[in-house]
Amino acid sequence: MSTQTSTIATAILNAASDINQLIERAFDDFEWASIEERREIMHVFSSVALQHQAAVSKFAHAVDKAPTSRRDNAARELDYHSTTELVQHELGVGKTLADGYVRLGRLLQTREYPALTAAVEQGTVSAQQATVIVRLLDEWQSTCSREFILQADASAVRMAKTKDGTTPSKVDALARALTAWRIRKNPEETELNADEQWENRKATVWRRRDGSVSVNAVLPATVGAAIKQFLDANASPKSRYGSPAEIDERTRPQKMADAFATAFGVAAKSGESCTQGGEAPTLTVTVPIEEMRRYAEGAPSLATVGHTQELIPVAEAAHLVCEGAIQVAAVDKHGAVLQLGRSQRLFSRSQRRALNEMYPECALGGCTIPAVWCESHHVTWWSAGGNTDLDNGVNLCNYHHHEAHLGNLHIARDHQQNRWKVTRAIRR
Repeated sequence: MSTQTSTIATAILNAASDINQLIERAFDDFEWASIEERREIMHVFSSVALQHQAAVSKFAHAVDKAPTSRRDNAARELDYHSTTELVQHELGVGKTLADGYVRLGRLLQTREYPALTAAVEQGTVSAQQATVIVRLLDEWQSTCSREFILQADASAVRMAKTKDGTTPSKVDALARALTAWRIRKNPEETELNADEQWENRKATVWRRRDGSVSVNAVLPATVGAAIKQFLDANASPKSRYGSPAEIDERTRPQKMADAFATAFGVAAKSGESCTQGGEAPTLTVTVPIEEMRRYAEGAPSLATVGHTQELIPVAEAAHLVCEGAIQVAAVDKHGAVLQLGRSQRLFSRSQRRALNEMYPECALGGCTIPAVWCESHHVTWWSAGGNTDLDNGVNLCNYHHHEAHLGNLHIARDHQQNRWKVTRAIRR
């Protein structure tokens, strides 16, 4: 290291130390500061953080353009495979953000988007904001004129700030705003884009190694928005004033998965789904007679699901039997069918309507999933000889229906209200 470089490095470290001390003092003062003083500290700290991000982009640019004795770039001389890997490891950031810093570093060299280049150099937009902007502008390069790209560049930098001109705009909001700006500028593209989305729609379903199923879909914007709204609504915390709070240990993705499954269950119950061989799609669950005996004795027991041939607990099969068109086939050890159960909706439409009147929401206190999205549960299980009548039925959402069959809910008759009361079972 040359004397000059060593002097600069030492000066940077000393300046960083001084800045850190000032920041610590500001944070100490924050507790006792007025609202205006806190706002000033917030804006100053945000500015320092953005300047730091700008420095990282400039560093990535310096690494890429630095002369090297090798045929590749300077990152390899520093024992990294690429500039992206260098940024990842030296700063401890993920690959996506590291790629963004490297792309912004190239922007500082090519300067193809002047307004964004200046904003990155000045540290007036965050690296995440700049990455979103440059990604969209890169995508539009092939279909838009240079004049349009320059307009979009300038507009995007303005959008990166909210109305007060000081608070950075959220990244997802910025992406939506810039996309909407383009649509307003080229409304004729909207129809073409909608047609393209419709043509490109697809859904795939495949089995994973453990027997679970993965679902992937690409849907037009309007259809996707409706589905997203439904899943988001059902994944949000459920509460209502005056109702007891329920401990829901599910993660948000788990809630969305339950909502996804519920939607299909409701569609199957509607009677309007497609037919197979002239009948509604019927799932067959095969239970060996030995497994039935084990299940009755409380021992682990297995059933086989038709169509996928996956093994599932008999308790899960009992849950399936409560809903939809399910056939249960009891077989001996040789696979011969001893008894084939009925294929029917176990609760009729009129019974479901009556249950919906009695239980307008999931019967577990605190859960507000509406009855139309609930499943009719046999209090005394149908597989255990329970009758399909109103006195033996209660509405439970998909999640709590599973909980009931896992033994995690306690269902007792409230004789004063003449209905079932559902609570969480006490865990021992």
